[in-house]
Amino acid sequence: MDHRFNEVSSEVLTCFACLHPKNSFSKFDANKLARLAEIYDEDFSISDRAIICDQLETFILHVRRQPAFANCEDIASLATKMVETGKTYSFPIGL
Repeated sequence: MDHRFNEVSSEVLTCFACLHPKNSFSKFDANKLARLAEIYDEDFSISDRAIICDQLETFILHVRRQPAFANCEDIASLATKMVETGKTYSFPIGL
């Protein structure tokens, strides 16, 4: 992968992989996901960047407890379930 993508692109891909819902979000890493807010700092306010780690930790607790998220296999199905369950209102920062 390092031969195909520069360092920043590789980091972005690695960070996004942490949000993969397969196996109850087994690859979830709030710090790597928060790193995306730093990389895309123009898309997040300073206050959002300050609380995003805590919000991500709360998010993962919620979705792991809800059976509706158990069948999510990719980011598209995760996004669909977030809208269906109203999680987009509960966790509006960057998700």
